Amino acid sequence: MFLSIKVKKLPVLLIFTAFFIIAAVYLIRRAPLARGSEDNRLKVPIIMYHSISKDESRAGEYTVTPQLFEEDIIYLKQQGYEAITVNELIMHLRYGSALPKKPVIITLDDGHLNSLTKALPIVKKHGFKMTVSCVGKWSFAAGEEAEPDENYSYLDAEDIKALRESGVAEIACHSYDMHSLDGRRGVLKAEGESDDDYQTHLLRDIFSAQRFFDESCGFKPNVFTYPYGFYTEQTADIVKSAGFDATLTCEEGINIIESEQSLYGLKRFNRPYGETSGQFFSRVLSS
Repeated sequence: MFLSIKVKKLPVLLIFTAFFIIAAVYLIRRAPLARGSEDNRLKVPIIMYHSISKDESRAGEYTVTPQLFEEDIIYLKQQGYEAITVNELIMHLRYGSALPKKPVIITLDDGHLNSLTKALPIVKKHGFKMTVSCVGKWSFAAGEEAEPDENYSYLDAEDIKALRESGVAEIACHSYDMHSLDGRRGVLKAEGESDDDYQTHLLRDIFSAQRFFDESCGFKPNVFTYPYGFYTEQTADIVKSAGFDATLTCEEGINIIESEQSLYGLKRFNRPYGETSGQFFSRVLSS
């Protein structure tokens, strides 16, 4: 009799034990992050380059040599970082796609031709990826150049296609014709301009850029890079209304990614010439 009672109660005990274990695991997974617990959140540093030139006399705040660019990538790899694109970050937030444990985003602004001729071979060699921001009008004009110079020229439509076809580069919109300080500061409102006129001007420029990318390159970028990093809340609202899923700024800091809203106003560290990879990354990655 004793044995028969024990055999009947054992499954009940196991069922209750399993239930409580499953419930505990579910609650742990569903529990929100503690406020201020940034160690449990996704941290994504973004490094901003511009021109990559082997002419060391050109090196400075916005130009580095291919050697330094490669040393940076090697350093990041040694520290366990893996490069992703902005769109991979978007896909992670939207659909839960996997990301590396230590993601980093490499960006190159202004659409210099050497993004293709100098940066791309290095990026491919080390299994990295990059985001290249192109100014529509500059790329359109580049298509008319008879003898492009990788130190001064910009990517034309065919170059942009080649970057995208490489499988390791995405293209961001850097405006069509607002990368200038003549009359206004980048995409900011001009002095005395009404809100309606400003919105019309900015949207017209964005749509001109998207038309160029669509008709000449076969796609429309979904990432917008603010020229010079200038933007206001009004600017951000207009850009977002134009259909962009993420925006890049020039504000410095490591991005803490918690939701799709975190994709607007992404911070970046400008990479100047004059510091070793160890010096630069020790400074910016600890901030």
